[in-house]
Amino acid sequence: MIDIQKTNIFTDDCYSFTLPNHEEWSKNIKTIVTIEENKDIHHHITTPEHECNVKANRTAWDSHFRYPIVNSLNEEIVNIIYQFIEEENFDAPKIKVEDCWINWYKKNDHAEPHDHGKHLSIVYFVDVEETDAQFMFFKRNKYSLVKKEKNKMIFNDRKMLTVKNGTVVMFSGDMLHSVTPNTTDATRITYAANFIVEYTEQRKNY
Repeated sequence: MIDIQKTNIFTDDCYSFTLPNHEEWSKNIKTIVTIEENKDIHHHITTPEHECNVKANRTAWDSHFRYPIVNSLNEEIVNIIYQFIEEENFDAPKIKVEDCWINWYKKNDHAEPHDHGKHLSIVYFVDVEETDAQFMFFKRNKYSLVKKEKNKMIFNDRKMLTVKNGTVVMFSGDMLHSVTPNTTDATRITYAANFIVEYTEQRKNY
């Protein structure tokens, strides 16, 4: 038998942490969802008119301008990301929120495979444990090896991420991901944001 060695050529990393004061942030996010779902009472809704990859309810892309508490949530997350950047010595001197929004998935809602096309993306899992929908990452290459195992196929081009309420996941904005259909009667609530890295340098005299 020839010994065949496996070498991982490239790997994609994602990082996660538990958001401090999750219970308070969760309550605030759910309040926004309640407002958006009761537009006849509150006369306020920010859902965009155009179709997108999220086949569920969501707020506007610029929710940090619509809701002050969302802007505060971003500030909390950005402070944590700055600590992470310093500890890991990453080359990201300044980050700025590009867009952000709240998703809520009811029965049979899902998100098709997509990317955010930004430098850094995060998903905050506000209330997901009572649903069976799963967050998935996908490889971009079209070819994948398939392994047969106990009468089922194991694909190496996708990875399911199991998380708890309060988890924030950070990943490259160009990573392909999706959310599988929520087949339960519980509502799955998440918050997503994209950040861009800025390299600000004082202009020299030429």
